[in-house]
Amino acid sequence: MKPFLIVDDHTIVRQGLMRLLRELLEPQLNFDEASTGQQAIDKVSNGDYCLVLLDISLPGRDGLDVLKQLRQMKPKLPVLVLSMYPDAQYAVRALRAGASGYVTKGSAAEELKEAIDKILRGEKYVNPLQATLLADAISEDQDYVNLYRNLSDREFQFACMLTSGKTITEIAHELSLSVKTISSFRTRVLGKLHLRTNADIIKYFITENIKL
Repeated sequence: MKPFLIVDDHTIVRQGLMRLLRELLEPQLNFDEASTGQQAIDKVSNGDYCLVLLDISLPGRDGLDVLKQLRQMKPKLPVLVLSMYPDAQYAVRALRAGASGYVTKGSAAEELKEAIDKILRGEKYVNPLQATLLADAISEDQDYVNLYRNLSDREFQFACMLTSGKTITEIAHELSLSVKTISSFRTRVLGKLHLRTNADIIKYFITENIKL
């Protein structure tokens, strides 16, 4: 079997994981180590691993950024995020960023073994709590996508014209309305979409491919 790459900035954690995984999986298991995100990226770039166990809290680069880069470099290389943070804080973000699984450091050894076994079979590991969190996140995403449906016809028209590159003054002229009225449309659009600036409105409409 190809070696595992353990990415954690604490030597004692890396050594403890190696001992534990040899007990859980097989005594002859091989490992490589990295203590920073950049070391992990360099090792993955030059090496060949069957699994990366990645901590989120790393010096220098955030673990999720490292995860995204690893996924770009080697999309088929499975990455199991092993973190001190509870599922509710980071699991969904890690899974969305391309992790094959997310296990907290406080989990039982049996869960870690189950996650690794499943990932090495080419599957994703998601525990029941994470499944619920993912479902909730998808629902929230759908709500966000559909926020524009709360806009009135005039507010929607204003947002589309703004997205097309027109200024407040140009929109007012084309609609034969005062700049003050158009500014009130802007205020209501920002409130209904939970946004802050014109740029946010434009980004929202472009990202969601919303057109007049």
